[in-house]
Amino acid sequence: MTLDDATDEILSGWFMPTECQLGYCYAFKIMFEKYGLPQSIYSDRTTILWNQKDGELTQVGRMLDELGIELIYANTPQAKGKIENKNKVVQNRLLNDIKRFNIKTYDELNKWFNDYYIDYLNKKFSYPPLEEETDFIPLDNTDLSTIMCIKVDRKILNGNMISINNNYYIPINSDGSDFVFYKGTTVEVWQDVFTNDIRIFKNNKIYNTRKIEGHRVDMKKKEQKIIDDQKQLEVLLRERDERLKARAKHS
Repeated sequence: MTLDDATDEILSGWFMPTECQLGYCYAFKIMFEKYGLPQSIYSDRTTILWNQKDGELTQVGRMLDELGIELIYANTPQAKGKIENKNKVVQNRLLNDIKRFNIKTYDELNKWFNDYYIDYLNKKFSYPPLEEETDFIPLDNTDLSTIMCIKVDRKILNGNMISINNNYYIPINSDGSDFVFYKGTTVEVWQDVFTNDIRIFKNNKIYNTRKIEGHRVDMKKKEQKIIDDQKQLEVLLRERDERLKARAKHS
């Protein structure tokens, strides 16, 4: 849940079974699109934003940094008292209201909370700011899809492919034709945090990709499967041959 420190107004929220990167991204995206970009975000030292081992930003922290948002960390929950108090207010009411409105799924809950319930709570518990000036910066032409994505480096493999998440992808031009990189070229791979679409960024240009059907299989796991289940050997070999043909076609 995000909160405006100047007004105690709830700006956005997102509910998932566990606290995770995707939930933070949804809450931030709703806030950005509705209000703009805050100058700073005050948070506890959650591992979603900050890597405690090396002190580096996580992928979500990097997204906020690219948007020019300063991250300020609270060392204790008590130092983040305002939002902790707001959380208690929301929690005390939310469960009963979820039952009252017959909310059954997380999708229903997130839509209802952001479209209706936030306004209801803000009318009851927020207050006017001391100053009229807003600390939010308009999004204007900011393309969130180029920022709210997982960014990792990969090398171009044989067949003009990159490998990520146990799958292969080929860069393509805007007309759908293959764009060829030299083997071994290092490129930045962007995985959209909401859709999981894969794009490639190189030399200030963004390339879409085409997924090569058939993902890589760990050889040890495959051998173990053959040993344990001889009846599937023929199927496994046929799938292997089809994958090899698909790769040869694009090499």
